[in-house]
Amino acid sequence: MSSQPLGDQFEITELTVAAAQRGNHEAIGALGSDAFRRTVAFYRYTGLSPDHAEDLAADAVEHIISKLPTLKKASAYDAWMWTVTRNLLRSWWRSRKTRDVLEPISPSPATPDEVAILHEEHEQIVRALKMLSLKDRELLWLREVLELDHRTIAHRVESNAASVRVACHRARQRLEAAYRTVEG
Repeated sequence: MSSQPLGDQFEITELTVAAAQRGNHEAIGALGSDAFRRTVAFYRYTGLSPDHAEDLAADAVEHIISKLPTLKKASAYDAWMWTVTRNLLRSWWRSRKTRDVLEPISPSPATPDEVAILHEEHEQIVRALKMLSLKDRELLWLREVLELDHRTIAHRVESNAASVRVACHRARQRLEAAYRTVEG
């Protein structure tokens, strides 16, 4: 197999994508597993409940695998996969005409006081994130959670590194401003 082990995950390579395009079942399975794991995490970060995130991720994987033969260059797989993922999320939101489907993620603090403080902070962060655009949430996810560099993010969102650097900075500023608004 042309995937490189990364702990319990695989790094998808161009060879894996090309093999999947030719119908190699092992490569298709690796792409599907990787895409599902990554899209569920992304959808959860954007505020979807675990059930909604998994359902939408399953739809994304189905779309990715069924449309894989139309991908012209295996090297463009990652950007293409994220485009599919974003487009499905946008369609999902449009179909519901609301973004109020956020579910808090349960922290595991040690004392009752910590529970109260963390719950309040978590609620404030969720409310602040709801105030941001999908683009800002996506940039913050890629930069702060996945810890990707600006060049890698630029490749994923089909932009240039300088524009992404500025957009990430502005998204962080908007999150901080939203948090201050919610906090105050």
